[in-house]
Formats: sequence, structure tokens, C-alpha cells
Amino acid sequence: MTLETALLKVNNLHTFFYTDLGIARAVDGISFTVNPGETLGIVGESGCGKSVTALSIMRLILNPPGEIKSGEIYFEGKNLLGLPPAEMRKIRGNKISMIFQEPMTSLNPVFRIGDQISETIKLHQELSKKEALKKSIEMLRLVEIPSPERRIYDYPYQMSGGMRQRVMIAMALSCRPKLMIADEPTTALDVTIQAQILNLMGKLKEEIETAIILITHNLGIIAEMAQNIIVMYAGRILEYGTVVDLFENSCHPYTEGLMKAVPRLDQIQKKRRLHIIPGIVPSLLSLPQGCKFNDRCEKSFKKCLQEEPPLFEVNPGHSSRCWLHE
Repeated sequence: MTLETALLKVNNLHTFFYTDLGIARAVDGISFTVNPGETLGIVGESGCGKSVTALSIMRLILNPPGEIKSGEIYFEGKNLLGLPPAEMRKIRGNKISMIFQEPMTSLNPVFRIGDQISETIKLHQELSKKEALKKSIEMLRLVEIPSPERRIYDYPYQMSGGMRQRVMIAMALSCRPKLMIADEPTTALDVTIQAQILNLMGKLKEEIETAIILITHNLGIIAEMAQNIIVMYAGRILEYGTVVDLFENSCHPYTEGLMKAVPRLDQIQKKRRLHIIPGIVPSLLSLPQGCKFNDRCEKSFKKCLQEEPPLFEVNPGHSSRCWLHE
């Protein structure tokens, strides 16, 4: 995709955090593209850089201790990293919105739901308070919250976790953004509510034609929602491809391990133990030399311990960072 046709293009992004113990390279040279109307899934274990990638796109990295060290983030052909803060504020929450992990901590506990939604609408669409409140009711109805005329006067603590997450989706979609970033949108919700939230996001995506970056560690959600997948580890992209490619022909040992770790019905029936990836995610302050996955990989050999592999193109549109593909 070219800059003219891609909605979002991230090129060689580096985001570091400076600590007393050294530099944590949370995002270390990642590149990817999101097309209009596409859902891109980003998966990986905790601490691999998924959320920092999202915050970098939104330019919400707190400095200090964090810094977007280098790279380019093009949205509709404009490099977001080169925009002045005032211009970025016009895009954030308007053309690019984000659903954060914890709705209880993302919503302000001392303001009513309607005020929090209408604040975004008033800021970006220049509507009156009455008009913004009316649109807030429409947004709550859109995300299937019952009696929205009454619920806009509720405080966050008066709603369940699923309802608060719907409020976050309503806020994110209130200005009809072209890109929505959903960071673990179903965390801490039970499975029935998870299904409702995912169905709602899919329905709204079709109605509003919004592209989505879906960040999660749940491969089942990715299989249902996404068209393309990025697998991250220690701040790097280890594999990229379509949902079909990665689920049927995963190439990187780390992706294979993630796929094998997904519970399957036949395993449960035969009481087989789930597959586990040995070891733990390395500290970003002391990453191993060579391939960052080599100390946990069952297929590593001498070169893996010495040199970090580039992303090899396995098939058109399918890449893997592993010396096995050399």
C-alpha cells in the first residue's frame, strides 16, 4: 500500500523508556499498514509492546520517562509525529479514537456518563451542550444500552463492567473516527459479555466503516474479528500475515507455540495437558543477543544466538523473523 491509499502506515517506529536501570526498548523498529475498513490484530504476551504501540500512534507516551525516539506514523498521508500538539489534539478522539483496557479507570468517576461523552462531541464537532447531549443519547442507543435517556445521568460506578465498556465504545465512535484502536476491549469481562461486545464492534464497524486495530492476547478474538495479524515479542514483529496464513501456516516458532497453547475440545476430552512455551518473556532491560526469542525456542541453533534475523517474506504478504527461512 502507498501513502496515498493506506489509512495508517507505521514505519520503523522506536519508543523507549529511560529508567535508572537502563533503556527499555518497548517498541523497537516495527512497521505495518492499516487499510481503510480493515481490522488488524496485534497479539503477544504481556510486555511485548502492544499497548505502547497504540499509545505511540495516539502520541500519549508520557515524556519523561518515555520517548518516541524515531520513526514515522502516517495517517491519511500526514506524519503524526511532525504535527504540533494543537493539530494532534484535533485528530485524537476525532479521526483516531481509542478504547482503553480498564473502563472503570478510563471513565472519570465524578462526572456523569452523558457529560463525558458530550465533552468529546462538543470539542470536535462544535455543537451546543443540548445538541451534544442529544447525540450522546443516540450513541448510547447505538451501543445497545437500554433507557439511554436515563442512563446518561448515571455515574460510572452505577454501571456494570460490560455497560462501562459499551460507554467507552460510544465515546470512541461519537465522532465517527476513521481509525479505532481497541486495547484489550474485553479484559475482565465474562465470556457472554465478551461475545456481546465483539458482536457490537463488528456491527458498528460495518455501519460506520471504521478501521480497527485490535490489541489482545486472545487468539480466538483475533480469528473472529481480524483480517491481518501482527505477532509481537520484546518490542519486535516476529510474524505478520493474514488470519488464514497464520492460523493454517504459521511459520515462526513463537507463533506456533501460541497456536498450540490455545485450548481445544479434543485436548479437554482426553485430559491432555495444554502446550506451554518454556521460559518467560525477557526483561526489556536485558534482552538476549541475536534472536530475542532464542532462549525459549526449541528450534534455535548457533546463528540464532549471534545475529538477529530480519523479516523474511515467506509468501506474498506473509513475513516471519526467523533464520529458519533464510
